[in-house]
Amino acid sequence: MSWRVVEKELFVAMEAFGRAWGQGDAERLAPLLSPSYTHTDAFGARMNRDEWLAYVARRRGRATEVKYRDVNIRRYGEFAVITAIGDISGGGLASPEDPRDLTAAMTQLWRLEDGKWLREAFQATPVLDAVFR
Repeated sequence: MSWRVVEKELFVAMEAFGRAWGQGDAERLAPLLSPSYTHTDAFGARMNRDEWLAYVARRRGRATEVKYRDVNIRRYGEFAVITAIGDISGGGLASPEDPRDLTAAMTQLWRLEDGKWLREAFQATPVLDAVFR
């Protein structure tokens, strides 16, 4: 498989992942996560796979949107690292009533297993110039 095809697959998976998170669709996300998944959100909360899926399920019904920019995808054998800036809008970040938007620098680690890309790890850091605007 060519690198361009792999890069497109990963970009499409990342965007679908962001849409599902924004809507609180844990059922759609579960098959995209590795069993050893770890997540550190922009507020510093650290979660394992089950904790993160429970958090996502509590987000159900929100209309949060993620738009990615400055995306960089690099592959290292069976792993791929994605770095990007995520502009998160529509509110609902910390609670359904939370009106804030957020811009975050994101790092994602994806692992190829049995021909399928699974997200292995995620970390987000608020972009301070966006926070203090």
